[in-house]
Amino acid sequence: MKLKRLLTWALALTLGVPALALSASAATFPDITDHWARTYIEDMTAANMFKGYEDGTFKPENALTAAEALALCARAEGIDENTMTEISDDWEDEVDDILDGSQSWFYREFAVCLETGVLTTSELRSLAQSDALTEPIAKEDLAVYLVRAMQLGPMAERLSSYPLTFQDTSSISESKRPYVYLLKNYGIVEGDQNNDFEPDRSVTRAVMATMLSRAIDFMEERGTSPDLPDYTSYDFQQGVITSTPTESSGGALLLTLKSDLTGETIGTVSLPQDVTVYENSMETTTSALKAGRHARVCLNSGGNAYAVRVSEALEELDATVNGIEDEYLAVTADGEGYSLRMDRFTQVQIGSTVGDRSIVDASAGYTDALCKLDDQGRLVAVIFSGGTQEAEGVLAGYSQNTGTIQVTGIDGATRTYTLSDDVTSTVDGMTDDVNAAYVGDFVTLRVSNDDGTVVSVAVDTETEYVQGSVKSVSYSSDTNTISVTDLDTGRSKTYKVSSGADITYNGESTPLRNIKDDYFVTLRLSGSYADMVAAYPGSTVTEGTLTGRTFDTSDATTTLEVTLSDGSRVNFKLDLSDPPDVERDGNDSSVDRLRTGDQVTVTIRYNEITKIEAEPQSANVTGTVDRIIQEKGGSTLEMTLSDGDEVSYTVSSSISVTQNGKSLSLSSIQPGYRLGLVVEDDGQVVAIEVQQAVNSSNRVSGTVIYVNTSDKYIYLQVVDEGGSEDVLTVNVPSSATILDVNTGSELYLRELDPGDVIEANGSYENGSFTATVVLRQ
Repeated sequence: MKLKRLLTWALALTLGVPALALSASAATFPDITDHWARTYIEDMTAANMFKGYEDGTFKPENALTAAEALALCARAEGIDENTMTEISDDWEDEVDDILDGSQSWFYREFAVCLETGVLTTSELRSLAQSDALTEPIAKEDLAVYLVRAMQLGPMAERLSSYPLTFQDTSSISESKRPYVYLLKNYGIVEGDQNNDFEPDRSVTRAVMATMLSRAIDFMEERGTSPDLPDYTSYDFQQGVITSTPTESSGGALLLTLKSDLTGETIGTVSLPQDVTVYENSMETTTSALKAGRHARVCLNSGGNAYAVRVSEALEELDATVNGIEDEYLAVTADGEGYSLRMDRFTQVQIGSTVGDRSIVDASAGYTDALCKLDDQGRLVAVIFSGGTQEAEGVLAGYSQNTGTIQVTGIDGATRTYTLSDDVTSTVDGMTDDVNAAYVGDFVTLRVSNDDGTVVSVAVDTETEYVQGSVKSVSYSSDTNTISVTDLDTGRSKTYKVSSGADITYNGESTPLRNIKDDYFVTLRLSGSYADMVAAYPGSTVTEGTLTGRTFDTSDATTTLEVTLSDGSRVNFKLDLSDPPDVERDGNDSSVDRLRTGDQVTVTIRYNEITKIEAEPQSANVTGTVDRIIQEKGGSTLEMTLSDGDEVSYTVSSSISVTQNGKSLSLSSIQPGYRLGLVVEDDGQVVAIEVQQAVNSSNRVSGTVIYVNTSDKYIYLQVVDEGGSEDVLTVNVPSSATILDVNTGSELYLRELDPGDVIEANGSYENGSFTATVVLRQ
């Protein structure tokens, strides 16, 4: 195993003259015949770790330099040649900058040391600048590097007790005693004839061969190998173990995990009986899979688990963000600075958006970060707060009344954003207010990660952007062109594409030939040429939970808020006079019957919503209302449940209240009503269905939002006793009388307009209000 582990490495490590070493076949040397380390030396020369000098000797008492010792520690990792090449390529510029030509023949080994944690860049820089790389290495310094090479560095750093029995223990630097302790504890080092460790003594080739051979044997026995996130490609699931794994009928272990970020259960993974479990980078048993610990389950190409890396409960650092550079996050916690690496396993949450390190914006200005570290010191999860994220696209709408703007992104989706009270705005770099006159111009937003409001808007009226569907792409020896159909006018226009244009599809660079007809595209024009072509599929599908719905009386629209599985929210604005096709529970339906809590699938053709499919959630709590306390922003319902328990729920005024598919106002619920509630795990009520109602008020008043003349109903915005706004469906049958109180004239339903203030007199029947007389104020 040892030969196989090390065969890919072939260094010539003689003192100062690596190019003049003998062939690796010289495994026996005349000057080690009676040497105490002969077995270890022959072991290491057979494994190509050491080679002899040109005179055929080994020179066991020659001292090793720090550079040679570090190179040997790198070789001990057993990394394959291809991965070593990738690592050295990635680190080449930084290592060359640090070494500045010194010891450059070891740059590949130094790269491996940096990647695997044998030493840090600051340590390597200090060694290079002080010329210590060419000096003999002290035994206590080697202890640190070798323990790190054995992947036990984090264990050493966590030790609070490390008793040593060497006679010269007091001579060992305090910071290095944990490393020496681990080497002694695992049989890598022993005391000399006087039981001294001799921490300051130079390490000879014989001593290095001995320590290295024992260390490699230990790593082979324990199954130790470096965990290299960015040089592996396996799929994985990770999270906090919820309970001791249970055994399935087939003998597999069922491991249930919950999110490190949200705490929500994310699923159960089946582990085969022969699964390999690692703790502290060493193989252990499945008994290490305990509740509260963190586990990363490694999956093969078939999606089956083959290994689990387990850590103690994650350590949390409530930190201040100092900066982000590439994949490194610089933070300060409790007065101590940390540089934490975000690798491909790092989970990231920014506001309500959850993802991997790709969602991190180095220019966002995050102020705080809750960092969660495993017992190897790796950044497993980080929750950023403060700061902003960027959104950009073409301004599609602006409403001063609601303080919102609509932006059609370069992906074709139109999203609604709320402007913060202190939003700053510029137009072509000059401070100016945004208004509807800039619809059609390109805008760049900075959106708060904390509350999702827009804190700044930058309008660009000087650069021309074009959005539409691709009609055709043509190629010629002179200039390529792209024809785009404007989705509003239906007219097409052809644009030249510059030779150096930035061309992308779904955010990834691609040749122009890959841009197909009917894709949604955003062009940026420079003169008569398009220097940016950003294409996305013509149709997109968004799936999530309907968590909010607001109405705008100024333009008879409703905005749906959909929360995606990653926690992010997308807003869709619908024109109530020309709504998309709606299916609910598999049946043809309408926009007014969509309810918060519905699982929805929204299909967008270019930037227009064409279909909404909804699946209602089933009520999981039923009971009778005993008392209602109305407050500003919502109400508290005191109820007796079906099982006799007495409970209370606080619900917001925006919650969906329905009966028989029709909207009711929250204020219309009365004591004695029997309700079915959709209640989430955290106790939040997301929807209410009135199952049985009692008689209520015979009069409602409010502002008309939308009039449906075919089905004869009105969306009415009402204000309850607590001052909260709500939306109520008022049925207006043909038999109802509609009057204008100012003129006394009788009206048709079609003559009522959004914004009209009305009073409807009638009655609730089965929880639905039906008007007999409607008075327009």
